[in-house]
Formats: sequence, structure tokens, C-alpha cells
Amino acid sequence: MIRGLYTSASGMLALQNRQESLANNLANINTPGFKQDVGVMRAFPEQLISRIRDQEGPDIQGYPNMSGQAAVIGRLNSGVYMSEALPMFTQGDIAETRNPYDVALLDNLQPDQDGNERRLFYSVAKIEDLTQPAQPEDIRYTRNGNWSVNSDGYLVTADGYYVLDNQNQAILVNDPAGVSAGQGLKISQLGELQYEDPATKELEDLPNHQRLGLAVVTDPMKLVREGTNIFRYEGDGAVEALDVAEANDQAALTAGQYTTPTIAGRYGTQQGWIERANVDPMQTMTSMMSALRAYEANQRVITTIDGTLEKAANEIGRVNG
Repeated sequence: MIRGLYTSASGMLALQNRQESLANNLANINTPGFKQDVGVMRAFPEQLISRIRDQEGPDIQGYPNMSGQAAVIGRLNSGVYMSEALPMFTQGDIAETRNPYDVALLDNLQPDQDGNERRLFYSVAKIEDLTQPAQPEDIRYTRNGNWSVNSDGYLVTADGYYVLDNQNQAILVNDPAGVSAGQGLKISQLGELQYEDPATKELEDLPNHQRLGLAVVTDPMKLVREGTNIFRYEGDGAVEALDVAEANDQAALTAGQYTTPTIAGRYGTQQGWIERANVDPMQTMTSMMSALRAYEANQRVITTIDGTLEKAANEIGRVNG
């Protein structure tokens, strides 16, 4: 009976954590590029219980009842817990904003030869010396393409991270000593950085920057969330830059390892659009109600056990006066 209290209590704690994860998903439904978390529920190890000081017991199939052994009652589940919340990196819907500093990232990359999922991310970093490229350990990854230009003329995220190009350099949009692209910044479907020359009205390459810093993350479950929309890679290998991944993909095609490109032609950027959160509000609300009902059921179990213990303590062993 006492074990039932602990089992129900563990279920309530697990459901509370799940409810908090679902509520966080719902709260970020309007956050561009947000990836919802899915709670992973696990059970504590089962216990095999038996009656003490009782050598005779029921004949249960599959359990030996040997002489000198306590009579086996059966298995007891000791509760559940939410071990972790894993982000799901499915593609979110895109919405038009007409803001030149908003860029939606679309990808349909195929798994690698080992069957590992691959996803495309923007590379961002917090940099002290803007004349130098970001160090690999400082680079973070995001799907949030809702950017702006700071007072120094650099392209930055809402969290203050510098958006990087394919050389891991911070992207300078407005250079007081040179080209100021401003609202004339153009980003092609392949992430190439250009601007419209006010004099000729023709597109020119943005000085010192060729392309957005897009990165291919193999097995994105090795990404660790930092804050809301920023991820840190904790895998064994290194994250591939898109240029490198495309070159490897082409080499594999040439070598005949497969016949259909797994990266080339399977991604794109859309300027003036943002990727919305991949949260389904109806499914999330349904899951929250299911978690609430299960929580209430565990509450009722605890109330019932508490009432039974009260009777055992106050009535069963009472001596009539």
C-alpha cells in the first residue's frame, strides 16, 4: 500500500514535467523557427515481490515455488519519470513578412548512408573580435531566420548572436567606410549575399561575404538547446559546412555510391519569409488535457490509499472499551 503512494507520486511528478514541456511548446507557437520538445517517459525497474515468512504460496506459471523459498506474489511496477525532452526538427510552415532581413530555411535533406537524419541550420555566434572568424567552439545553430541589423551594421539574431557567412565571419550589411546594402540586401535561394547598386540598379556581391553560413547537422538529436532557439552541437564529429557537404555528396555520386543527390537541390532560402514553429496547437492542447486527466487519476489513487491507511490505523486495530 505504501508502495502505491510512491508509484502515484512519481507519476504525478512525471506528468507535471510533461505538462510544463507542452506548455512551453504552446507558449512559443509564434516564435520563428521554434522546434517543439517531446517528453520521453520511462518506467522505473520492476520489482519481483514475495511474501516473507511464508513458504507456501500460489502456483504461478513461470515462477518456481521451491522448498525453503518465499512465496512469490508477482511483479510490482515502481512508477514512471520523464527522462528528457527531445526537440523535434521537422520542417515548420513558412509565412510571408516582406521584411528583407527575414529568411526562411527550407530543407528536405536525405539521411546519410548510415540512416542518420540530416538537417540544415544557420550558423551564429557571439564574437568579441569582429575582424576574425568565429571559433568552432563558439558557433551555435538555429532555424530562426528573424534577423535585424544592429547599430554597427551587422546582421544579428533576436538573441544578439551574429549571423555568420560561409567563412564564419559576421555579416556586415551596412559598412560606414564602404557599401551599405540596407534594405537593398538580397539573399538568393542558395543563400548567396548580394545588394542592389543604387546607381546601376543591378545586383552586386556583398563585399567580403559570399554566402550565408549554412551547416548540415547529421543526427540533430545530438544538439543541446541553449535558451529558446539556439542549439549547441555535442556530437563526436564536426558539423559540416554546406559547401563541404555538397562536395562530399557530389563525390559520392561520381563514385556511384548512390544515384540520387541527397543534398543538392533539396534545400533553399526564402527572403521575406520566416519559418514558423512546428507546434500543432490542437495536438498540444489535446496532449495537455490527457496529461491533466492522468494527473487527476493519480491524485485520486493517493486519496484512496490515504483513506485506507487511516482506517487501518484508527479502526481495524481498535480495542472496544
